Amino acid sequence: MNFVYATIVFFSGILGRENGMESTPSDCLNTSPNITSLARCLDTFTVPRGHYNAFTYGVAQPMGTQRQDWKTSLNSLLSIDGNCTLASVPPSLRGLYDISLFQDFCVLYETASRLGTYTKGWGFMIVPANRRDISRSVHISVPHPKFDGTVQQAASIFQSTGSRTLLVAGRTRDAFFSPSGCIQPTTESQVYYKTDPVHNNVRVWGHIN
Repeated sequence: MNFVYATIVFFSGILGRENGMESTPSDCLNTSPNITSLARCLDTFTVPRGHYNAFTYGVAQPMGTQRQDWKTSLNSLLSIDGNCTLASVPPSLRGLYDISLFQDFCVLYETASRLGTYTKGWGFMIVPANRRDISRSVHISVPHPKFDGTVQQAASIFQSTGSRTLLVAGRTRDAFFSPSGCIQPTTESQVYYKTDPVHNNVRVWGHIN
């Protein structure tokens, strides 16, 4: 199954480039055979190492009511029981994020991307569509995609344990080489960046934790 999935994604990318079309996060919901494959596919759009400069990092930050509306969207997923359409993103997030049904799960994910990278990089969240499928009130978080294991490992644990949520950051911890002012390093060689959600409290990702 993994080989077949990888082959589909590979040839879809080739055909997309030949036709002048760019793959988007929404394509992941159409091509992924299961929840771990979906998480892996969405993770391919994660903002990579050194992607931002001061200007582009500022543009990618939430503006106006977006920070509060993001928190509202996360919390709305927690109240879902059987119908993903009962949760919707606020106006300030439309065109950037959407909530969709994927098999037995509801997914809040970023729809906007450019050249294979998330436009904002605030992350994605997955919850069971039906509360009966929640075995324990456990929240699985992935603050460091591309580090500390893999996103698909977290997705597998989320599904196999019947956990309540899976929350994955949309940027690598070193997407912006600017030190965080939240925590002071204990050694000269130690650096914590602004895009590391564990070491920066001025971010969107951590509102659910």
